Amino acid sequence: MEFDYVIVGGGSAGCALAARLAENREARVCLIEAGGKGRNLFIRMPAGNGLVFGDAKLDWGFESVPQPALNDRKIYFPRGRALGGSSIMNGMIYIRGVPQDYDAWRESGLSGWGFSDLLPYFRRSQGAVDRKGVWHGVDGPVKTEASVNFGELEEAFIEAAVACGHQRLDDFNGPHRAGVGRTDSTVHRGIRQSSAISYLAKPPSNLKILTHRQVVRVILEGGVAKGIETLGKEKIVAREEVILCQGAFGTPQTLMLSGIGPAAHLNQHGINAVVDLPGVGQSLADHVDVSMQYGSDRMDLSLARHQRLDRAAWLMARWLFNGSGPGGGAFFSSVIFHGLNDPAMPEFETFMTPMTVHENMTDGEVEKAPLMQRLGRHLLVRGRQVAKPGVQIDINLERPKSLGTVSLASANPLDHPRIDPRFFSHTDDLNAMVAGVKTMREIMAQPEIAKYVTGEIGAWQGAKTDAQIIEAIRQTAYTGHHPCSSAKMGPDKDPLAVLDSELRVRGVDKLRVCDASAMPSQITGNLNATVIAMAERGADLILGKTPLSPEDPRS
Repeated sequence: MEFDYVIVGGGSAGCALAARLAENREARVCLIEAGGKGRNLFIRMPAGNGLVFGDAKLDWGFESVPQPALNDRKIYFPRGRALGGSSIMNGMIYIRGVPQDYDAWRESGLSGWGFSDLLPYFRRSQGAVDRKGVWHGVDGPVKTEASVNFGELEEAFIEAAVACGHQRLDDFNGPHRAGVGRTDSTVHRGIRQSSAISYLAKPPSNLKILTHRQVVRVILEGGVAKGIETLGKEKIVAREEVILCQGAFGTPQTLMLSGIGPAAHLNQHGINAVVDLPGVGQSLADHVDVSMQYGSDRMDLSLARHQRLDRAAWLMARWLFNGSGPGGGAFFSSVIFHGLNDPAMPEFETFMTPMTVHENMTDGEVEKAPLMQRLGRHLLVRGRQVAKPGVQIDINLERPKSLGTVSLASANPLDHPRIDPRFFSHTDDLNAMVAGVKTMREIMAQPEIAKYVTGEIGAWQGAKTDAQIIEAIRQTAYTGHHPCSSAKMGPDKDPLAVLDSELRVRGVDKLRVCDASAMPSQITGNLNATVIAMAERGADLILGKTPLSPEDPRS
């Protein structure tokens, strides 16, 4: 098979990129996805992502190497394996980075990647239902709405934060970021807006979508990308370009299996280094997350109440009938961004969830719970313990100094890559997280929220001194689900830059990367909106279109 453009990976970036490239009806575009079509009921149902986690058909189920700073625990990294990629299982929060994040990209030497350059692409991709003005788009394919699951506990959390001096915000994607408020979500009329649902609902005839095909390498001839090869030895030719969109773990693995990466590492695995690129698999960044948990006897206010069999069945029935009720909304709806130094650049993004869950799991555990609760869990939750009433505070460190690596475990493409996020390897990150915990304790002590909880539980019970707080952090920290920068863009002077400012792989013609791995650095927010905006701009670069005119509401 031959096409003009071959896109590897049907995730947040791949789906958007394929749709935009296919708008040129003279171009033949092929989108290749290792998983299925992503039509699972629990993908479409926002509250159903508990059944996506841990499902081998839908979740790559990556795992890190033991983390010394986390008591040698291995960390589970869920990643979507179907059209839509990780947007089939994310928390559906629509929050971009702060403008300064992108301005730093441009100031590093990456022309065209500042906030004013990207805002038109954020606007082009977004279809905000209840937002207007220069900060938002209203006609784009990714529909966004205010989070549905917002109730008494969420409001109490916000009031407690305001009592501590935090600003109440109406819009986290507007001119200010430090503050607390209700989030926007990628949900529309009770349906999760994965990138596949948003961009590929009606694919044009010149777009060929191939599922259940795992790409093992890029075919290189004379330093030029000619196409790809799948596990089944199928070869697909690209007349114009190959674009890798496999994410922070998959893209560096494919590059290395193709002979593009650190030569010494490739040689260790018997792979001939066609292009010696030391930065492939380096600079891995992630928002390390720490979960504080508080007990509560208010099951009536907890999302955990929906796990009882009869209530789970009612939740699903309401959603199936008209997309309404708790099943039609994200479980994360209240967020606080707080900073230790500069309010314009908050160090922490903190989510409040009105229940407690064990996140770092793949197969679940046998839990002691009433029969009706356990049966309900099988309807709505896979890969996690049964949720309990309470309040969970997830503190995400937004710009960690600890950077990790993605490397090959072997030359076998069926083996997962070796993932080492190196959480808290930089002492500044651990010290910052201690400060973040103390900030959240101040908020949770306010009467507005304190009256709903019975005190800290689990590892946090009795953790008073800094040393005890650090030990609780080591016991509870895990991924913030935002890995990026493992095949990053960068200027010529950066020895670890894999890509130039137009997403082209250095040393190879007709090969680009467009996904979270291409991000030059971590951002202050969630990745999905940014990755999609990068794909929107990437499509213009690939097609040779004049970029959209910069916009900057700050000026």
